Amino acid sequence: MSNPMDSPDAENKDSTGKELPHNTATQSTTRKEPQSRSSMWPLPSISVTRHPSGKFSPQTDERCFSYCSQTTRGRTEGREPMCRSVCFRRVFAHEVRTAIAHDDALKEKAAQKEYGYPLPPEGQPNVDNLSTPKSDDIRYWEEGWYLWTSRSRWATQERLDLMMWDLDHQDHWQRHKDEVQKQWDDYWAEHQRQSGEQFHNTPTDGDNIQLEGTPYPVDGQLFPKQEARHPWQESTLVKLPPPLTPLLEPIHDLLSPSFKVLTTLQRSFESGAHAELAVRMWEKARTPDPFVLASTVCRKMWEKWKEGPPDSDTTSDL
Repeated sequence: MSNPMDSPDAENKDSTGKELPHNTATQSTTRKEPQSRSSMWPLPSISVTRHPSGKFSPQTDERCFSYCSQTTRGRTEGREPMCRSVCFRRVFAHEVRTAIAHDDALKEKAAQKEYGYPLPPEGQPNVDNLSTPKSDDIRYWEEGWYLWTSRSRWATQERLDLMMWDLDHQDHWQRHKDEVQKQWDDYWAEHQRQSGEQFHNTPTDGDNIQLEGTPYPVDGQLFPKQEARHPWQESTLVKLPPPLTPLLEPIHDLLSPSFKVLTTLQRSFESGAHAELAVRMWEKARTPDPFVLASTVCRKMWEKWKEGPPDSDTTSDL
């Protein structure tokens, strides 16, 4: 007995024996896997990736290099390590434009409305001066490269934290620090004044009590002395390339006398004084006066030669 599944018509029947449509059977038997892209296009493909621009750009805008060292004695005495840090910061145009647009929208900061965000204290003139610079002397962030250097490990740690923030957040942080510093200065000055009044009528042996710059107890508390220098006073921030005017001023001052001499010589040539002097020298050389002068000098020298050196007795009498 033959198996019905072995007959040619068995391919067009299902498990119940019913005949399937011809196109369905053909589709199931002739189905093929889709060809891969590599087989369709054997040549190497080139993909072009366009990164976003603006504040979402993956381009690096700051690189920092830091190193610290410590000595055995410094470790024993608990001294601060010696640290050096260098950072290269690139400010893009969208950061400056964002600052100006941000201030135009808020209408609160008149100084930033035209220029943008001000530089931190280490980028302002007169870094050693604790007072706020005048509005005309304030420097602002501009598009380009900046160089930041520091010798303070505290400033380095703060700089690494600021790498997470844009100029807007950095400006808010600087304003917050200025407010806290002002409150602390007022608080410190008030306690110094109260301490001076408290010890004003206290008898002392000479100048043994020094309240300014030294820790002293007030209301049962010991207030620490203020630091000699702030971290930002050991840091610098300059725009690259730096202006060449300060470098050329000493050279200009050194060569200014030479410039004056060359200017005077040029004016004398232009006025014709040198040409007139050359003509007069030539006319004088054609007269017998130079020959008479030269012959007189030679005759005097010959007479002195024949006389010889003076006598020692005569010289001693003189």
